[in-house]
Amino acid sequence: MTPRVFSIQTLPVSAWKNGQGITRTLTDAPGWRVSIATIDRSCPFSTYSGMQRQQALLSGDGLELITPTHESLQLERAGPVLSFSGAVPLTCRLKGGAVTVLNVMFVPDRFPHAGIRSVTTAFLPDAIQDTIIVPVRGSWRVTCINNVVRHVTTGNIMRGRIQYIAPIADHDTLCYVASSCM
Repeated sequence: MTPRVFSIQTLPVSAWKNGQGITRTLTDAPGWRVSIATIDRSCPFSTYSGMQRQQALLSGDGLELITPTHESLQLERAGPVLSFSGAVPLTCRLKGGAVTVLNVMFVPDRFPHAGIRSVTTAFLPDAIQDTIIVPVRGSWRVTCINNVVRHVTTGNIMRGRIQYIAPIADHDTLCYVASSCM
């Protein structure tokens, strides 16, 4: 894939499988999907049997995912990444107002090293794989496999074969890297 930078707002919006929220799909291939979801109310999550899911907070006051046995998974700030089975029926409870989250869903047997990584310093992704960079704070310098250098900031996404990323400033930076092979 030719590396490109685009605005999150230009991505088409679609309803969740259960109709309870909206999502913007970044990539959707057999066994591998990355999206950005906006959750504006407490609601049940869609289930995805056979899939592993990871989720990271982009904006908002956080959320709590509650299992049928009342176990709780908390996502209270940007940085941490939750990992859970897509087969488990979860209920989402918002900590405050609406949140925006980065989601990765994958078939673990096909993509055993897939996921989201939280990055605050220079990072070397697997340049052979299609990689998605989602800045949360700060500006990032991204070197693509073809040695083209791009700058990516909050509100934008970079997708393509990427060999190196680094924050432009060394303070208060955070981005997520999503790939089918971390």
